[in-house]
Amino acid sequence: MNKLLFSLVISLFLLVACKSSEQAGEASKSVKSNLSDSQKADVSYLFFNANKEKILGNLNIAADLFAEVIRKDGSNAAAMYELSNIYSEQKKFSDALFFSKSAWNIDSKNIWYALSYSDILNKNKKFEESASVLAQLVKDNPDRYDFYYEWAAAYVYAEKFSDAIKVYDKLEEKTGISSDVSMRKARMYQRINKTDKAVDELQKLINSNPADAQSYGMLAELYQSMGEKQKALNTYNKILEVDPENPYIHLSLADFYRSNGEKEKSVIELKKAFQNKDLDIDTKISILVSYFNLIEVHPELKDQAMDMCVILIETHPSDSRAHALYGDFLSRDEKYREALVEYRKAVQLGSREFAVYSQILIIDSQLQEWDAMVKDGAEATSLFPDQPFAYLLSGIALIQKKNFTSAISNLNSGVKMIVDNPELESRFYTSLGEAYHELKDHTRSDENYEKALKLTPKDANLLNNYAYYLSLRGDMLEKAEAMSKLSNELEPNQSSYEDTYGWIMFKMGKYNDAKTWIEKSLESGADKSATVLEHYGDVLYKIGDSVKAMEYWQKAKEAGDGASELLDKKIQDRIFIE
Repeated sequence: MNKLLFSLVISLFLLVACKSSEQAGEASKSVKSNLSDSQKADVSYLFFNANKEKILGNLNIAADLFAEVIRKDGSNAAAMYELSNIYSEQKKFSDALFFSKSAWNIDSKNIWYALSYSDILNKNKKFEESASVLAQLVKDNPDRYDFYYEWAAAYVYAEKFSDAIKVYDKLEEKTGISSDVSMRKARMYQRINKTDKAVDELQKLINSNPADAQSYGMLAELYQSMGEKQKALNTYNKILEVDPENPYIHLSLADFYRSNGEKEKSVIELKKAFQNKDLDIDTKISILVSYFNLIEVHPELKDQAMDMCVILIETHPSDSRAHALYGDFLSRDEKYREALVEYRKAVQLGSREFAVYSQILIIDSQLQEWDAMVKDGAEATSLFPDQPFAYLLSGIALIQKKNFTSAISNLNSGVKMIVDNPELESRFYTSLGEAYHELKDHTRSDENYEKALKLTPKDANLLNNYAYYLSLRGDMLEKAEAMSKLSNELEPNQSSYEDTYGWIMFKMGKYNDAKTWIEKSLESGADKSATVLEHYGDVLYKIGDSVKAMEYWQKAKEAGDGASELLDKKIQDRIFIE
């Protein structure tokens, strides 16, 4: 380090160290010391180093050095002050109290010692003693209005509300009537059940400033808490006269009418608030978000929430959050296409919230719009390269488009990012198992399904899919049977799971059992599934009912996608082909 840089560093330490204790030591300079000049120099050096260590964050070393200062100079109030603050920061409030009291006793006129002593008394829950210290501080500094607030607060902590009011009265004598002091006094009067005094206090404030809408609002709320409904309503209406453009009065009236059971009037006022552009969108969004839980208990509120969303968009058409929130409500109402429009509009308006993109991908999947999902997935992984869920959904879309190699690449990239989320990790391995199965890489397919099973051994869908793929290959049928059986126990009456178990029975040559289970699948809603209809035809053929087998093969053909490539050949040759 060159000499100039070293000098600058030392200068900065000196400046900061001196500043940190300058205020604390201002008044203590007058305290007489019996130390010799060399002892004073030693103490000053120790004090400087203690401050340096404190600035560097080495509090334990600093505390030891300040303690050494005090041992050498028992009247050093500044060191006591600094040591008490360190102990307070370390939550050693009892030790802090001893040293802060010592500093204050040496120099009670020092503002910083008094404030620190008061604060540490509060932390030791000695609130009345704190109030006493602050009373002396106010007496010594009658024009420091901030000290009055500290004094009153100490009484509030001590639940001496009447004494707190007296302090505010003293402050009011100094400053005149003010909104802050009057409202504090009104709240204190409410705490001691002197609501008439609270009313008088607020009325006094209103008389001093008849245009202050906030004062009317607090008075109206007070009347409402007192059960004086008409007075509350009259006061709210007064706000409309005083400040007709104030959007918050409509929120207050909405709350007033709702508490009185006048729901229609409440909704009207709420809509007026939402129609006001001066009411910030964050407030509107927080109100609408509260509807999510309300709708679960009161479904009739859904239409009201939808109306509010429309008003929100009309009032804030260029804010992406308005469209995203409306999309959330539409999605919850299973209006997926309408929700998708709103989410895409949010993106067009600049939304870069991953939640919006994930909702787009989820709805793409629900609507089976795989081309759109591939495109949206690519955009999501580009914008949010550290979000594994985007890679999962992108991979699923690529599997549906039979682009298995790209799907595997995406899934392998995403699975590496997962931390402490076994369910999500399992879904990645499940999808990888499916992709490798389609590529007929059965070794890797099984490896990934086994990884998924270790993470979520009771995932019914995973158990079913793995079992079904094993049955198609005719491999490990006993393992497949056990997994399929468990999936049906975990989630009974699932037609696809019942079909899987039936097909495993078929592969094991247990045709009567196969017939029973595939009939269950048909009864559970799979009577339009080409796969299940074809399976049932195969079973019927094996048990000797070739006529009925033909009937179900034909039904499978008419059902559309899902049947095997051999179905036409079975119908043409009127025999089962494996």
